[in-house]
Amino acid sequence: MSEAGELIEKSACGELLSQNEIAQLLNLRDAGMCREMYRAADELKRKLWSDRVTYVVNLNLNPTNVCVQHCGFCNFRRSDGDAESYRMTLDECLEHIAARINYGITEVTIQSGLDRKTPVEFYFELVREIKSAFPRLHVHAYSPEEIAFISERTGESYGNIIERLKASGLGSMPGTAAEILVDDVRRRLCNEKVMTDEWCEIVETAHRIGIRTTSTMMYGHIETMQDRAAHLLRLLDIQRRTGGFTEFIQLPFVAARAPIALKRNLRSPETVEALNVIAVTRLLFREELPHIQAIAWVKRGLDEAVRSLHCGADDLGGTLIEERITREAGADFGSYVPADELRARITNENLQPVQRNTLYEVADLHSSEDKGVFGVTPNDEVHLRQSEVNQCR
Repeated sequence: MSEAGELIEKSACGELLSQNEIAQLLNLRDAGMCREMYRAADELKRKLWSDRVTYVVNLNLNPTNVCVQHCGFCNFRRSDGDAESYRMTLDECLEHIAARINYGITEVTIQSGLDRKTPVEFYFELVREIKSAFPRLHVHAYSPEEIAFISERTGESYGNIIERLKASGLGSMPGTAAEILVDDVRRRLCNEKVMTDEWCEIVETAHRIGIRTTSTMMYGHIETMQDRAAHLLRLLDIQRRTGGFTEFIQLPFVAARAPIALKRNLRSPETVEALNVIAVTRLLFREELPHIQAIAWVKRGLDEAVRSLHCGADDLGGTLIEERITREAGADFGSYVPADELRARITNENLQPVQRNTLYEVADLHSSEDKGVFGVTPNDEVHLRQSEVNQCR
């Protein structure tokens, strides 16, 4: 058996790989070995979830694109006063949601530029007003970078800010702004961002307070395979200590209009790289972080996203109504996929589509009194079949 084959078998049996070994699997290019790794990851996924694939009906809300930072991968940001800059008022944000509530949305995801002219209290008022107007909507809002920005402006601790947001109605936080959790990479990619330890501190603080977050990796720019492996091991360490991540989301770099790509002639990662990330994270995270989201369709298209469902992914992500940030980076796969199309694509793969909410509870589509918003059946969570996971064939 080849060295790569031995690593795949070792990982499939639940042994934790070293950083070097993880990097080696991420870097696989041999077609036969890749197929073997995808098969092993898919088999583990099926032990956990059988043929079930989840998705969420969500809406994006980006209240402003004005940002004081200049990240190398971002073409969404604008400086204050730029012709294309905008700031939404509280009423405009609520109207944005109200106009789309009949899409059946269950979640609103809020992320913005870091704008010093946006009053700090706006962050809290926005969550409160959304929960008041749409009480059954889950508010998934504010990355660790935004929490750090609020802290910088107010002097408040991360814990106090997150506690206040939770009291306002915050349901969970996106684990974005992680990019690659290696400080050397972060300094070269965007030296204005929080560094690795600070990002981890904010996320772990949220978990302790009872606010769950996603975990992410934005890759394929200036990092190495060793950096990707270090990032994944850092996420696993956090999950083992807090259990607060809901899922892992890979975010392949979109090079088309990213400033750093134009300067350095960078390209977006190849399909095999994206599929390898899916498979390696399934084999690495196993039941400890059991939900692996498919390759983001908004970045790479539905065909590639669906293909990754056979490489270890168990979730197709969301409808992403009104997605802006990735489109500004140059992706051209649209800003919305209807839930019916997500279900059809899952079914076409002989898999079972299941609508979920943000926290991976199964949707009860018939119990809601609010048009377009569902209630969650108590005890109807997407449970693990852990007894099977611990068995190695």
